[in-house]
Amino acid sequence: MNEEFVKQYLDDALSSFRAYKKLAENAIAQVSDEEFFITLDAEANSIALIMKHIAGNLMSRWTDFLTSDGEKPDRNRDREFVIESENNKDALLAYWERGWQTLFSALEPLQPADFEKIVKIRGQDHSIVQAINRQLT
Repeated sequence: MNEEFVKQYLDDALSSFRAYKKLAENAIAQVSDEEFFITLDAEANSIALIMKHIAGNLMSRWTDFLTSDGEKPDRNRDREFVIESENNKDALLAYWERGWQTLFSALEPLQPADFEKIVKIRGQDHSIVQAINRQLT
């Protein structure tokens, strides 16, 4: 694979992830602690639940992503949609940050040779580019 292309692709993907994270955090900074947990109706999720779910997904998908399935067996996806007593705003923001750091720690050290590898997500084979693109969309 063309090394310069891989480097540019990875740099662009990381830049996009950082921009999405910053966009979300700028929006979150505009809501009160109460608004952070509010749902608009019975079918909606609060900002807090969306952040909890995204962080859980990031940690599952990007922890050991070159060597293990992106859907970890110990992930409890359903619990990501439940606000528990310990889920205050500070704890959820820390969890959010941990999720993003998992992604960045996985992607930043990638080398062009890594892009030749196949990773699994829910038992299905994906190229590194496919795995990154699935997270970007």
